[in-house]
Order: sequence, then C-alpha cells, then structure tokens
Amino acid sequence: MDYKNFNTSENDLDRRIDKVIRNFLPGLPLSLVYKNIRNGFIKVNSRKTKENYRIQKNDVINIAAHLFLQSDDKKDSTKKAHPLDKKYIILQTPDLLFINKPYDLLVHGSETSLDQQVKDYYRENFTDQSLSFNPGPLHRLDRKTTGILTFSLSLKGARYFSENIKTHKIKKEYLAVLEGHLKDTLQMEDYISKGQETEYGFNRVKVSHTKEDENEKLALTRAIPLTQAYFNKVPVTLAKIFIESGRTHQIRSQCASRGYPLLGDTAYGGSKLTAFKQDFFLHARCLTFEPNLQPELPQKLQPELPQGLPPEITAPLPSEFENFLNYCGIKNYRL
Repeated sequence: MDYKNFNTSENDLDRRIDKVIRNFLPGLPLSLVYKNIRNGFIKVNSRKTKENYRIQKNDVINIAAHLFLQSDDKKDSTKKAHPLDKKYIILQTPDLLFINKPYDLLVHGSETSLDQQVKDYYRENFTDQSLSFNPGPLHRLDRKTTGILTFSLSLKGARYFSENIKTHKIKKEYLAVLEGHLKDTLQMEDYISKGQETEYGFNRVKVSHTKEDENEKLALTRAIPLTQAYFNKVPVTLAKIFIESGRTHQIRSQCASRGYPLLGDTAYGGSKLTAFKQDFFLHARCLTFEPNLQPELPQKLQPELPQGLPPEITAPLPSEFENFLNYCGIKNYRL
C-alpha cells in the first residue's frame, strides 16, 4: 500500500494523533479517522497506533494515499480562501505575526474575519511548519478599534506572548479621541461586567467603582491628555491610553464613566460623529516588550527577547484618523 510520510514538528508535540489528522485532513470525518487508525491506514513511525496516542519528538506520521482523495471529496467546495492583505502586516517573526487591524473588520465569527484570513495566510506560507498548528489572535480588539493585533505562528510564540502579557512585560498603548477637554491624567481602577443590550442593539458593559459581584473583573486604565481641540464646537481631547488588563470595552466604558466618552461612541454616551467613515477613533498604537530579567544572573547571561522581536512595535494611524486630526487642527502633538 502506498503511504505518504509527514515529519512532525515542535508545534505538534503532545497533540493527540486523531486531532492532528482531523486538522490535517479536514474533509475526513472523525469516525473515519478512528476507523483508519484502527485498520492501520494511519500509522506513526510505520507502526499501528491508537487514536489517543500523543505525538513525540521526531515522530513520522504515515497516511495511506487514498485517504487524501476521500478528504478532498468531502471538503466544502463552496468555501473560498480569503488571503490576508500583506499591507496590514507590520512585522512577522518566526513565532509571531503583528497586524495593523483596519476599522470595521471582525476578528472572529465570519469567513472573512481577520482570524480566518490569517489562518489562510498560514496555510499558504507555512505548510512545512506543522501538521496541526493553527494560528490565532493572542489578545482582543473590538470590531471598530484599529491598530496592532498579535497572532501566534507557533506554540512557542503563543506561550511567550500569553505569559508576558499576564506579567505586564508586554505593555499596550492606545490613542483615542475623547469628548470633553481632559486636563489631567485619569488613573482608573474599576470592575467590569456584562451589561444589558440597549434598545438600539448595543451590547454595553457595566462599570462599578467597587466590586459588587463575583463576575466583575478588575480593569486598570490610565488616560494621559496630549492636546485639546474642537470638533464642530464640541470639545475633544487626543489622549494616550495605557491598559493593564484586557476587558471588553474597557477603554470605552471607563472613560465614559468619568465623563469623557469617545467622541462618536453613542453606545456609551458620546455625541454622534458625522462626516467621517469611522464611528469613533480608538487605535492600538504601540506594543513594548521587556525581557524577563533575572537579578541573580550577570548582564551577559540575561534572557533576550524572542528571535526577531524588537523592544517596540508601532502601528501607523489609519488615514481616516489622520484626516480627523487635521480637520480639528491637531498637529505636532507629542507622544
């Protein structure tokens, strides 16, 4: 019998063979995956195995050639690939992909979502990297928020980013247009929970200054005013915003709770923004990375950032954001 042989990689380690095959041959139903493992049409290192076998280092998966025809026959032929527009790529390292997310693009939930576009991009460009790995976003951005969004390209990258975002070794910086003239820095510490859907279909969150329910999550945000201006007689502030947590609508809801909603964010009390394509302006501008320094080690032995990762990554403002700032006469602001 003719078999095709596939070398596993670090990204496949400790994954169950049935999960690897299911991802590798998406058109093959799970019941047939099990059947072909039992019948020896799917092997590991040329030996019969079990469906719960976990991939080990240097394993080679052997798959009977006829199974690829069965998988292709059962694929959804109507599903089209939506390749990622490379102009959105800020930086690609061996382990991480940084995207400058455009306005009004879903991260999840549709065939054209950014998540799906990155998966298609990975399949087209990293077919020799892993049999089972799927890239995914490592933090969140709302549909109408623009700026840096990070995707994993390996398990190593996913682990690094997730661990360091929790310990605040990775810091997020945003730019936002707030309604009102904010004069002093706002240091906000609140508890956020899911709120009620409004009559207009908005899904808002609830902000409490003290914890009232176990489902509420701590949200830490700092807003620093950069400059003030007017938009059609409405006072506005361009603010730099740092967050130490990643809650849904965190910046939008916390700023609004202090009387400074995002201009145009009518879900949280902002005045409607007219004459521009964006409903409001919130941009994830910058990510900074700090190595995990270990005081007990000399300088030359201190850990470095992962391969290809600089200390700072920035995302240029969308043209519509720039147009708004120019309209309001906001120029030469200092970050």
